[in-house]
Amino acid sequence: MPSYKTNKIFKDDELRNMDIIHNPDVKLFKDQYEDSYVIDEFINDKEKNTLIDFYEKYKNVEVVNNHIYHIIFPLKEKIISDILRPKIHEHFGDDIYFYSDISNDPISVGDQFFKAVRPYGLHTDSVTHIDGYRPYKDIIIPIAIDHVDSSEYVTFNQRYRGHATQFMRGRLINSFANYHNVIRIQSYDEYGVEDLDYSNKDHKILEKIMPTHIPLGSYDGLSIEKILKWEPKTAIVQDTSVLHAPAGFNELDCKWKLGITFHLMKKDDTYKNSIKGYYTPWSRYTKPMIEIND
Repeated sequence: MPSYKTNKIFKDDELRNMDIIHNPDVKLFKDQYEDSYVIDEFINDKEKNTLIDFYEKYKNVEVVNNHIYHIIFPLKEKIISDILRPKIHEHFGDDIYFYSDISNDPISVGDQFFKAVRPYGLHTDSVTHIDGYRPYKDIIIPIAIDHVDSSEYVTFNQRYRGHATQFMRGRLINSFANYHNVIRIQSYDEYGVEDLDYSNKDHKILEKIMPTHIPLGSYDGLSIEKILKWEPKTAIVQDTSVLHAPAGFNELDCKWKLGITFHLMKKDDTYKNSIKGYYTPWSRYTKPMIEIND
């Protein structure tokens, strides 16, 4: 099982006091304003068990920062494609494109079959750098979860229509993400997040359900759209612009979640954001990850 750590090009004390913007000239995309929702029984028990078995036997699961264990571009694997591709086309139609199919990226911007051992923080996952395609929907398919039947997944009313971003106000840690922007210093309002609500009316709910290592200040200006169940065999669907985060599953004595995420795109010849002359077409900062001993 190959293990990697992110190649941080800034010193830790610099990272605690700066925002990371991979492409400062990204063109904001447009999408419909649809509610997030869950599709029940998106896969059946046999399909779920086939996917679990495939993941457990896969020999090249990548471990990144001892945090995420994943298979990138999972639709390139026939078993996964045969089970999930027809279901997704049946639900969304034939005019959608999978990021896994149209990407030549050396590091995946999110399409992954993953085991998460710690919850992600507040973020978006927009793929904004493939010329001729704009972001459309995220679909997250829970496959298995440790110890409990389900956990929770929170979507917010606020949206950001640019590059994938981690929203980390109040978290002065030395985080550097290969493909996410990281907003620590700049306000969400300055950054262009829409429909901010500073009443903090949902903070009591968030304090109860969100990961305890993330300060409530990270959610300032946000209001809850929905609290959805993260439950095996379902599928969670959201517009790509929706700010979202998993609830604190470690606090449930749950050590991991296994799921698959796809980013769906729409053809749009006017949409051009790739940048030239760098290791990736989305970033002036990303470098190859550093392989470490397992």
